[in-house]
Amino acid sequence: METSTATISVLQVTAIHAGRVLALADVELILDGVSLVIHGVQVRADASKTEITLPNYRAPDGSWRTAVTLPDEVRGPMGDAVIAAAMEADLLVEKATVV
Repeated sequence: METSTATISVLQVTAIHAGRVLALADVELILDGVSLVIHGVQVRADASKTEITLPNYRAPDGSWRTAVTLPDEVRGPMGDAVIAAAMEADLLVEKATVV
């Protein structure tokens, strides 16, 4: 199996506060020297969980579909980077551990 190098940079996180969607992020992925920018990565949160979702579009049948599919090896670290950037921008706070 061949390995590749990926660099992930969060270019911008913008607060929007639309229901569970707290912010939208622009993320640059550099895969083997090729730069891809994904706009509209969603930062979603409620009382029980925080998640990052890739941009969506409405298909002709009316259903919502993911616009970009990434392998877990890229999606996981990208999500971590977006959450860290949202925390740095004070859009998210770390949940306190109850002892």
